[in-house]
Amino acid sequence: MRLSVRAMPLALLAAMTLAPLAWAQSGLSDGLDRLFAPQDRSKLPGAAVVVLRDGIVVHSRAYGLARLDTGVPNTTRTKFRLASVSKSFTALMVLKLVEQGRLRLEDTLETYVPGVNGGDKITVAHLLSHTAGMPDFMGFEQAAKLPRDAAPGERLNYSNLGYSALGRVIEKASGKSYEAYLREAILDPLGMKDSGLDRKASALEEGRAAGYVLGKDGAYQAAEFSDTERDPAAGGLYSTAEDMATWARALLAGRIVAPALVERAWTPVVLNDGRKGRYGLGFMLNPYRGLREAAHGGDISGFNTWVAFYPSEKLAVIVLSNVGMRPPGPVPEASALAHQVVELVAGERLGPASTPPVAVAEAVLDRYVGRYRIEAPPPVQAVMGDSLELRRDGARLLARGKQGEGELVAESETEFRVPQGPVRIEFVADPAGAPPSAVLTLAGVREFRLVRQP
Repeated sequence: MRLSVRAMPLALLAAMTLAPLAWAQSGLSDGLDRLFAPQDRSKLPGAAVVVLRDGIVVHSRAYGLARLDTGVPNTTRTKFRLASVSKSFTALMVLKLVEQGRLRLEDTLETYVPGVNGGDKITVAHLLSHTAGMPDFMGFEQAAKLPRDAAPGERLNYSNLGYSALGRVIEKASGKSYEAYLREAILDPLGMKDSGLDRKASALEEGRAAGYVLGKDGAYQAAEFSDTERDPAAGGLYSTAEDMATWARALLAGRIVAPALVERAWTPVVLNDGRKGRYGLGFMLNPYRGLREAAHGGDISGFNTWVAFYPSEKLAVIVLSNVGMRPPGPVPEASALAHQVVELVAGERLGPASTPPVAVAEAVLDRYVGRYRIEAPPPVQAVMGDSLELRRDGARLLARGKQGEGELVAESETEFRVPQGPVRIEFVADPAGAPPSAVLTLAGVREFRLVRQP
């Protein structure tokens, strides 16, 4: 007798959906287990990793310890801080309100949060795509009074404060607290009972992982807790690997917002000058070895997270780690782990690890030579310095800054990258014939003008 899906008991159907497929799990799980073998043997902090193909879990395991002091292991039900992966939740909450007709992407910030400098020209879409010109590295109230870093739509500049503003927009448009609408729009309908707003008071509760960073002595030490309760929209949520698998499956199935809105969130923002940014609406859009990737990462108080979707492979990867990204140590970074999963699953279909360099005429390189001031906030200048000098050495373009000198590899006549690092420089021609200006991009999400000096 043939049993229809509709006639199956819900529990059985759920078990079939969640159970890892043996044929897919064997090679993938063995590969991931080998990656994490040092953590399991050495009793280090680690991560919970879930992989989905076609919406079905094909790998779900945890590695290392949730707490070094008690020896409690990580599990797929351990609660991790999501850090900036929270931004994807915030973006979907906004899109849910759009779907419900309670706000529009074209609405201005002034409509919902009066009194922000320039808020009458900043739209909800600008905030979602980090193109509002909002500053960062300060409190929202202070930032609200300052001039914008750039005109709306001029540059892509990742801003936690832009998402703090969105939290306030959500509260005004929904008539509820951020937490209440989060539960109404996402958590409760999906049954995500082990997810919610992070609070310092609950950091030591049973089932919670502790966050760790690598100390100068080479040993992991507990990270100081940074409190996000007052402004949760940018990075204040926690969840488990199992709950995040539920979230990813629902997102792909159109159960959070309609598929057309998901596609809108996964479409690169177009800036005022026609350039495409590597961010959509709450998702980072950096292609990985030729594959389209819609993802978000996060790093906070000894937690490092990465959740990514690869539509062509019908693949989703979730990595929640209780190890901070910096300084790097023996536990792999969450995004690096996710990319190793992609290589295990789709290795034969991946493009080259790096784009072959393009030959650029020396006369063109000469137009770029000069000294440039880096227009960036103090925390960025503290690392990169406040200036960059470009010079030509034969057919090569070299850049010298605070961290030393290195070659810029050309990907086109106007686009260059640092071979080992997240830095890219794009030159923009001046219609009047003046020397070209330039934009420096960090990890695809922070843009800073390079201003040529006399």
